[in-house]
Amino acid sequence: MVILYSSFFFMYSIYAIVNPFLQVMLRNMGYSYEIVGVLLSLFEIAGIVGPLLVARQVDRRGNMKGVVLFSTMLSSLGMIALMLSTSFAMTVFGLVLLAFFLRSLMPVLDAYANNLFNGDSQKYTVIRSFGTVGFVFFSLLFAATKQPDLASNVSIGTYALVISGVFFLLVLGWKQEPRRPRNQDLGGIEQTSHWFDRAFVVGIFIIALNRMSMSSISSFFSLYLVEELKINAISLMNALAAGSEFGAMIIAGRLIQRRKVLPVHMFIASGLAMVVRLIIYALLPSYAGVLAAQLLHSIGYGFFHPAAIYFVSRRVRRSHRTLGISIYISLGTGLPAVLGSSLGGLIVESFGYRTLFLSYSLFALASALLCLVFYRTMTTPPLETV
Repeated sequence: MVILYSSFFFMYSIYAIVNPFLQVMLRNMGYSYEIVGVLLSLFEIAGIVGPLLVARQVDRRGNMKGVVLFSTMLSSLGMIALMLSTSFAMTVFGLVLLAFFLRSLMPVLDAYANNLFNGDSQKYTVIRSFGTVGFVFFSLLFAATKQPDLASNVSIGTYALVISGVFFLLVLGWKQEPRRPRNQDLGGIEQTSHWFDRAFVVGIFIIALNRMSMSSISSFFSLYLVEELKINAISLMNALAAGSEFGAMIIAGRLIQRRKVLPVHMFIASGLAMVVRLIIYALLPSYAGVLAAQLLHSIGYGFFHPAAIYFVSRRVRRSHRTLGISIYISLGTGLPAVLGSSLGGLIVESFGYRTLFLSYSLFALASALLCLVFYRTMTTPPLETV
């Protein structure tokens, strides 16, 4: 079990390099801001498509361990291409390869853990929280040591490759995932020809609205700090938000597993927390306001993600669980991030950050209201009992 905990730790640690420093690598290659924006959009699109295609192969053929090892190798190849890129075509190749396979790791790991724990939300959230620890640890380590060298793509890429290498070695120690016989009755509602139910479709739309609101933070929070508030402590603020989700995830997992709450209740809480968080950014633009808003990440995401994983695990059949989680990550979070970033840039350019945060709080409010409108659908008997 230590190996699996460590796998989550180092997999999310890779994101501590890629998320903040990818745009720096592109700028180091001499591309304009406009071209960087286009390349990052391409990266996001590949990151949406990759998990969907990889997940379907996993559900059909199994062998999650082999898929994770293969994806880690190819994502590392993509990073090497970016480190050594001497042409636009090589840059595009590296970006697509990195996004396609790196983004595919997350749903496969989530599905592997859920299958291993038979959908136990409490056990899943504990192991998933170690991913948060890894991201926060390396974010703070890089901030404290002023590494990697931001002027060198080789330096940035080397750190990513070393962490990927450790992750690869850990995955080699995985046990093969226990597989259930096909067509086994898993205790949910009567078997149907569909691998998902109506609640899954409604839930993904609700999730997308919630994550649409989050895109205003993920895409523009750093610029808001620097340009609007003249605060340069970007790593510290991001680490504060990520750290706050650690305990919240464990609490959420325990409540869900003990049937104290349902995923729809967590979605409502998350939506309302996002409304408050965005309003604070808009109406209280100060250091204290930002600190308070960042702590609301504990509810906005710390409660949200475990509920979403548990929701998907119950609303799709186990035979399609990896695909279901990939749809959540790609269409429920990835696509809204792309759309939200594009629209948000126009809003900031024309009206400023205050209008951005206030307008995006409406998406979060809509997600909470839709939970109430479709409450009966969201609480119908699931396809899977986990």
